[in-house]
Amino acid sequence: MKKLFILFPFLILGKTFASPWDKSNDPRYFNPVMKQKVVLSFNELPLKGELKDKRFGWSESYWPSNLGGIAYRWNHPEPKPFEYKLLSKKELLKLSQEEISKLSPAELYDIAMGDYQYSLTKKVLKTYSSHDLWWEGICHGWSLAAANYPEPDQTVITNKDGIIVPFGASDVKGLLSMHDAFNSKGFYVRIGDRCSVEGKVPGEERPEDGKVSFPSEKEAQRRECADVNAGAFHVVLSSMIGINSHAFVADVDRFNDVWNQPVTAYESTIVGEVPLNDFDLKNNVHKKIKVKTEMIYGDELEFYSPELEAEGVVSFVSKNPVTGTPLQMFSSKHYEYILELNNKGEVTGGEWVSETRPDMLWLKARDQKFLNGRFPLAGLNLIYRPVN
Repeated sequence: MKKLFILFPFLILGKTFASPWDKSNDPRYFNPVMKQKVVLSFNELPLKGELKDKRFGWSESYWPSNLGGIAYRWNHPEPKPFEYKLLSKKELLKLSQEEISKLSPAELYDIAMGDYQYSLTKKVLKTYSSHDLWWEGICHGWSLAAANYPEPDQTVITNKDGIIVPFGASDVKGLLSMHDAFNSKGFYVRIGDRCSVEGKVPGEERPEDGKVSFPSEKEAQRRECADVNAGAFHVVLSSMIGINSHAFVADVDRFNDVWNQPVTAYESTIVGEVPLNDFDLKNNVHKKIKVKTEMIYGDELEFYSPELEAEGVVSFVSKNPVTGTPLQMFSSKHYEYILELNNKGEVTGGEWVSETRPDMLWLKARDQKFLNGRFPLAGLNLIYRPVN
C-alpha cells in the first residue's frame, strides 16, 4: 500500500542525536505474526490506517484481581466477591436461566462442563485476593484476545444434566481473556523492555493512583524506560494496522504500571524535516523527519454501579456484544517523535519528542484451538462463537 509523501519546507529547530533501534526493539520481530513482513521504507508506510474487521479490538473489563477476576459475579445485585456460596447441582436444577445468568463467568463455565466441584472457579479465587492492587488484572489476556478473536456473541449451553447455561458476551470475553492470559501457546513477539520505575507522565495519572510524580530524569532515561524506540514504534504500527490490518497490544503506560490495550487505528502527520548533525552523518542517518501520531485503541468497560451511572458513565460490561454500539469504547494517545532514515529511505531508528510513549508492543499468535493449561478452559471450543 502506497502513501503520499509530503515534506514541508520548513525545518524543526533543535539538535537531536542518532538513535538506531537496539536488539530489544527490532520491529522485524513482528514478522512471524504478519501476512506481509514489516515494511521499513518510509514512503511505503501508510500515514493512516484502521482495522478492516471492526469485530476486533472490543472493549471489556480487565477483570480486576481484587474483585476475584472472572470469578466476580458482575451481573448479580449482591456480588460479594470472595464470599459467595457455590451452588450444588440440586440447587442449580431449581434455578431459572435468568437466575443462573447472574453467576460469574467462571461458575457458568464450570456448570456448563457439568463440574459441580467448580474446578475453574476455585482456582481463580485462589489466584487472587481482595488486597491485590486496584489496577492488577488480566488486561494482558483481554487485550490479546481482543486482538486475535472477533468479539464473541451470546450463547447457550445445555450441560449433561439438562441445566441450561446462558453466557452473555462479557461472560465469554472474560473466559477468552483468562485463556489468553494463562493458557495461550501462540508464538510470542515483543519490542521494548518492561520499565519498573514508579511514576507517571504528567496528565496521565488516575484518581486511584493517589499522589504520583514523574520519576527523576536519570530513572526516566534508563534503557528499559526510554523505549520503545520511536522508529520501531512507527514501523510496527504502520505495518500491523496500515498494511496487515491486524491488531496488536501496546502497554500504553510508560513506567511501572501495565496498561495493555488492543491497538485498532492510527493517524500520523509529517511535521517537517530536522537538520542533521555530525553525529547523525557518522551513523549513516541521511534524513530526519518529525512526526505526530494519534494511536487509537480499545478501552476498558466498567462494572455497573449506581454511582458510576449517576456520573454519566455508560460503558458498562454487558451481556450483549458491544461492537458497533455506544458501549464500544476507544481511547487514544498522542505521540511526537523523530524518524531516522538511511540512504535507501528506510526507517532505522528514531527519537522521542513527547514524554508520552508506549512501554512495550507485543502479540501472541492466535491458538488453533482453546487449550487446558494453568486453568481448565478447553471447553471454550464449545462455548465461543463470534458475532456476525
